[in-house]
Amino acid sequence: MTVSALHGFTLEAVELAPVPVITVLARGRLTHEDYLSLIPQLQAAIDEQTSDRLRLVFDARELRGWEPRAALDDLRLSIHHGLAVERVALITDARWLSLLSRLAGLLMPGQIRSFREREAGDAWVRS
Repeated sequence: MTVSALHGFTLEAVELAPVPVITVLARGRLTHEDYLSLIPQLQAAIDEQTSDRLRLVFDARELRGWEPRAALDDLRLSIHHGLAVERVALITDARWLSLLSRLAGLLMPGQIRSFREREAGDAWVRS
């Protein structure tokens, strides 16, 4: 995936053991084009999973927000895959994003927790 220094996604890792985990790094102010680039790669990573329940680490420490159309893309992505998500570890030190994740947690059956440290989020999502 092509990512500028200012914004975008990086599908950082797909780990298959001991628990399948997809890791995504988001940076800057996300655009609709960022989602157009992410969605096929994310779908390919999901298709490679050996489990029917997804575990994600979403590293948002460099995230600054979304353009309005990108926010809708994010909502569509959450609705499309939300029922399959077992756990999401959100890595952020932004209070607004932690609060937003709590609201999102009400809409999905899986668990979502915020962490300031990547190591703590990684450990929780794998437990």
